[in-house]
Amino acid sequence: MIATLLIAALALPPDSSAADSARAPHSISASAADTARSSAADSVVMVLPETRIERERPVDPARRRLPTAFTSVIPVGQSNRALESLSEVLGEAAGVHVDRYGGLGAFSTVSMRGSTPGQVSVYLDGAPLMSAGQSVVNLSDLPAGAIDHVEVYRGLSPLAFGPATPGGAINLVTAPAAATREARVTYGSFDTWEARASAGGTRGTLAAQIDGGLQSSRGDFVFLDDHGTPYNLADDREHPRENNRFDAASLFGTLRWRARPNLDVALREDFFHKAQGLPGIGTSTSQNARLASLRSMTQLEIARRAAAGPAPDGAARLLAAPDARFAVSLERQQNRFRDDGGPLGLGELKLGRHNSDDRLANGRGTLELAWPRLPAGLALTAAGSAGVEHAALHDPEDGYPDPPPSQRDARGVALGADWSLARDVLRLHAARRWDRIVDHLRTNGVAGAAIVSDVTRELDSPQLGARLALPLGLEARANWARAERAPDFLELFGNQGTVTGNPNLRPETAENRDAGLAWSAVRGARSASLEWAHFETLAHDLILYWGNSANTTRADNITSARIRGEEFTARARPFAALSISGSATWQSAIDTGPYSAWHGKRLPQRPGREGYLRADVTHHGWRVSSDVQYLADDYRDRYNSPRYRVASRTIVGASISSEFAGPARWVVEGKNLGDRRLADVAGYPLPGRSVFVSMEVRLGPAGSARP
Repeated sequence: MIATLLIAALALPPDSSAADSARAPHSISASAADTARSSAADSVVMVLPETRIERERPVDPARRRLPTAFTSVIPVGQSNRALESLSEVLGEAAGVHVDRYGGLGAFSTVSMRGSTPGQVSVYLDGAPLMSAGQSVVNLSDLPAGAIDHVEVYRGLSPLAFGPATPGGAINLVTAPAAATREARVTYGSFDTWEARASAGGTRGTLAAQIDGGLQSSRGDFVFLDDHGTPYNLADDREHPRENNRFDAASLFGTLRWRARPNLDVALREDFFHKAQGLPGIGTSTSQNARLASLRSMTQLEIARRAAAGPAPDGAARLLAAPDARFAVSLERQQNRFRDDGGPLGLGELKLGRHNSDDRLANGRGTLELAWPRLPAGLALTAAGSAGVEHAALHDPEDGYPDPPPSQRDARGVALGADWSLARDVLRLHAARRWDRIVDHLRTNGVAGAAIVSDVTRELDSPQLGARLALPLGLEARANWARAERAPDFLELFGNQGTVTGNPNLRPETAENRDAGLAWSAVRGARSASLEWAHFETLAHDLILYWGNSANTTRADNITSARIRGEEFTARARPFAALSISGSATWQSAIDTGPYSAWHGKRLPQRPGREGYLRADVTHHGWRVSSDVQYLADDYRDRYNSPRYRVASRTIVGASISSEFAGPARWVVEGKNLGDRRLADVAGYPLPGRSVFVSMEVRLGPAGSARP
């Protein structure tokens, strides 16, 4: 009863309590007088029937897909930053760790709950961005301008998207078509600039949106070069980063057609091109190594909702037409890498001479069916997918003949069930996915002899979850899942240069468990939420690279690991002008493999503690924001050598923006205000203090000011 009263009080509109209190004395006095007169007349008392008003709160898509999982939905473009990257956006979430190999535009990866970057699946509107040729997704190749929000799935993965990976999944959701026009220009430190523009509109049943951008940076920040001798401070010197320039262009378009009231068709095109220098590690900077990437992804999506109207009863609901979604995607990618300088023909990056032109292609189709309103609170889902991937490698400078093209064929089926009991007080989730992956590997052996290897792998990914609603706005959740990752082409057949292939690799496997509590409350403009989760992962057959010879490395299943930790997320808006959010992660990632030199040691590049705190204040058209990120000490090698220990660090940023009457908005942002000289990965320095200024103009369909 108390919980019901609290929920009812929180559900009141902001001014309803005050208004009711103001009216209450008069209503009671009038009612008392009327009752007295009525009693005196005929002693008749009229009792009005109870009136109950219920309002269903909107549920975010991530929670609808996995109602028991621990998920985060992070909006993009609302952080008051002058220059925003997906690395910064993802760094706000609990359990998420980002590694950067340099400044803006440099290679950066994401991992979750102590996983490796290759164990995290990354999707764009449900279409996979990882492939057999590249299992690790480069966050710097994904412009944030076209993204509306990011869905982070920890522990469980949406099985309708694709094979579940041990580290979870991230889904980038693009902005819907809107009748607005927007332009944004940013300039700042290291000769960095960005220009973005977007426009959208609707006409009848058609809606279109296009977003384009250009980005460039010289990247010549000053870093501390220790010349590879961390214990000898006498030879430390500061140098500007050389050969670190990049230029990128992106274009994203969406065309939507409302064919019927319950039928939507969407066509999306994502184009990206980037050319950049590859400076290498700070102690041995290359002057001429270059990399150029070109990516094109086309998606077609058809979504049908079940017909509106009274729902059929009993078994007829199962026989009725379900909600359906069909999606097909086609991706083409070209990577050109050149490094043919340096002494002894080893290249400036010491990886050998290369002038590669690699072509990757993949196509995929998915069909999802859902029966969300079956009898007894049951909901069923079913999904199937099929895809084919190709990799063609070409490098005339490495001294090896080019291998024939390789191919991966993948088929998968997923089934899921959710059961809601006692008006959703208890919800149970169960799902399972089966995948069959067939690799046709083509490599060159000694003297150019062709080696043909056809390998079939079968993956099985079950998951279970439960969610229990408790009094006072509390909610308990618990989940279990098992996931596998098939090795990628680089691990399987190498690059005909420094990496030797191993077609006998087994998939990496992990068993994930988590449990925790969540609480939220909303009352008018005030709101608050808390979330805590304990997680454990037992990983087996982890794939690592090791020295196969003096000049080559090879991937093998050589270790296992135990990872456990705690995650905390908090958000609060004590009043309309102030919002506070934060996250924290404590984790222990220990190698449990058979090699005594590694057994019991911390897995590298997995800080034991990470924290993020952000505060925003708005007042009369001004908005002031500040954020703090903390990373505990870390190791860069598996032996946990003191030489490769990274000290803990705290990064502080701040921004201020003005948004008065009119369409223009100005933002001034400072990053790394403490000027900490950092490196996430050995030898790849990160920029120190930097400042950026941006101006944004946003117009409505008729040139009206920003709403």
